Amino acid sequence: MLQPQALRYFAEVVRTGSLRRASELFFVAPSAISRQIVNLEQELGAPLFERSPRGMLPTEAGSMLFEFVCDSDHRIERIRSDLHDLTDLRRGTVRLAVIEAVTGDFLPGLMTRFSAAYPGIDFQVEVCGTHQIADRVVDESAEIGLAFDVLSREDLVLQGRLAQPLQVICRPSHPLARRKSLRMTDLAGERMVLPDETFGTRYLIDHAAARAGVALSVHCVANSLQLLKTLVAGSDVISCMPPLTFAHEEAAGLLAGVPVSDKSCRQASLDIITARHHKLSAAARAFLEPLLEMCKGR
Repeated sequence: MLQPQALRYFAEVVRTGSLRRASELFFVAPSAISRQIVNLEQELGAPLFERSPRGMLPTEAGSMLFEFVCDSDHRIERIRSDLHDLTDLRRGTVRLAVIEAVTGDFLPGLMTRFSAAYPGIDFQVEVCGTHQIADRVVDESAEIGLAFDVLSREDLVLQGRLAQPLQVICRPSHPLARRKSLRMTDLAGERMVLPDETFGTRYLIDHAAARAGVALSVHCVANSLQLLKTLVAGSDVISCMPPLTFAHEEAAGLLAGVPVSDKSCRQASLDIITARHHKLSAAARAFLEPLLEMCKGR
């Protein structure tokens, strides 16, 4: 019979790729964890790891077992959260998958206010690209997703939208900062720094540029919005982002935002999504309410 503690040891070795790191987390000797993994391999009749210069890597059998452990953990957490619904949400976990744009002020502010009302509710937040967020929600790694302009999918439910019309960002001394609005054609020849293709904003930018017949001059591509904002604030390069992304820097006078008048850019939004065929835990349902209220108020 698979022992729960052995499975916890196994899962942590998969996550960290190291017996030593797992042993530090559980305060046990690496040899003790190694023995538990050997016992699992013997019980299952298959090797679970292979050693490489990058550490302990799961075999195909190991990946299957890890998926089983994660799925079991999610189901247990769901049951625990639903049971605590009977005790006024004194415990539980809200699992979120979000774009980087909401991590500045929007999401932390919402989490702080929610925690004041429900101090026993924990959060698990993963920051990733829009397409990854949709997958995380569908496979139950996350219950609620906050993503930019999610494409329609039958396995997703669009719970709400927060208007986030795309803006050109530049430093306040840049000539474009004096404009009231800009078209994509105005960006021809400007040196730009843009997020990579994992970001929903990049799809929107490329689509709008193609429709306008503009070949953008992309100086840097990155998967970090903070890096892009820093480059824009310190030079004459420009970028395109939704207002939530740079609200703090704009308030501090470090960046300026100019609306993009192209229709698709004006209609951009932050989308709140859940999985169509999975019931939300009590904690997630409670967190969804103020999240949707914020959308109504903006």
